[in-house]
Amino acid sequence: MRLRIFTAKTIQLAMEKVRAELGDDAVIVNIDHGVRGGPVRITAAIEERPAPEPIQAPPPVTTRPSQPFDAGHLAAILRYHGLPAPVSTRLQTSAAARADSDLIDAFTHALDDLVAARPIDMRMTRPLLLLGAPGQGKTLAAARLAAEARMADRLARVVTLDAAAAGAMEQLRAFCGAADVDVLAANDPAHLEQVLRPVYDGFTIIDSMGINPYALADIETLAHAVKRSGAEPIWVMAAGSDALEAAEMAEIFASLGVRRMLVTRLDASRRLAATVTAPLRSGLALAGFSASPYLADFIEPASADRLAAFLLDKPDPAHIARIVQDKSPEKAVS
Repeated sequence: MRLRIFTAKTIQLAMEKVRAELGDDAVIVNIDHGVRGGPVRITAAIEERPAPEPIQAPPPVTTRPSQPFDAGHLAAILRYHGLPAPVSTRLQTSAAARADSDLIDAFTHALDDLVAARPIDMRMTRPLLLLGAPGQGKTLAAARLAAEARMADRLARVVTLDAAAAGAMEQLRAFCGAADVDVLAANDPAHLEQVLRPVYDGFTIIDSMGINPYALADIETLAHAVKRSGAEPIWVMAAGSDALEAAEMAEIFASLGVRRMLVTRLDASRRLAATVTAPLRSGLALAGFSASPYLADFIEPASADRLAAFLLDKPDPAHIARIVQDKSPEKAVS
């Protein structure tokens, strides 16, 4: 008998993995439902059999309909999201250079040209420090990243610098307990250095307090925390933020050594101008996207095609049609 363990967010997804890898003859040995919100583990077995003769797999079938490039339609979408004119113009110009492609491909290439993507590697040993203004989703993002590391069979812990906030530790423990993630607290940057001093063979996420990038005292505290921890600072920004204000914050954080950013609450935001404007203006790379309020839904690795999908899928088609009609030459003449 050959035993295998399959892990997924739900029993249905875990069973699909069992069928895909072991087939319908697999025997379910054990089902571990896990703690509420945590992963499900299924232990399955199958008799060893000779490997089948290799067959030529058919070409993959794409279900995405091709949409011809339409400069007016793209302009309407960017207008819907509220992108500043200079940013919108750069994206439209870059996409128009590939007008022989379909709309999604042209727009994806335009984003890839202008916005860098550098996803987080779960194998990294350097700690990550999540920073940003209050209420941007740092704590949930920290718990999700640590839970994903645990799913990859790595030790993981979250160290909070915001333990003094009302209910902060309780919230963090609630997030991390289901995923078997350790939770620690540090009172200040000096204490943080002590907490991190012992060698730790795992993934460390530091959840910082809410920071006002326009307050010198907050910036100094952040700088001390980064220096003493040796962590990589990553800015966390909610997708629905004001585009120009987000761009200013991004430039401030970039000047302090921040090189990547996480975008949260993509599921609860309709207009995503800040998601493009902030990295484009500051040079920050996109590290990942959070598009769900549930802990079990991990951070999505950032990529140009995923960002393009978020931007193109958000607007109501009827709303975009009205924008295009309002901008048509016939409408202007009348």
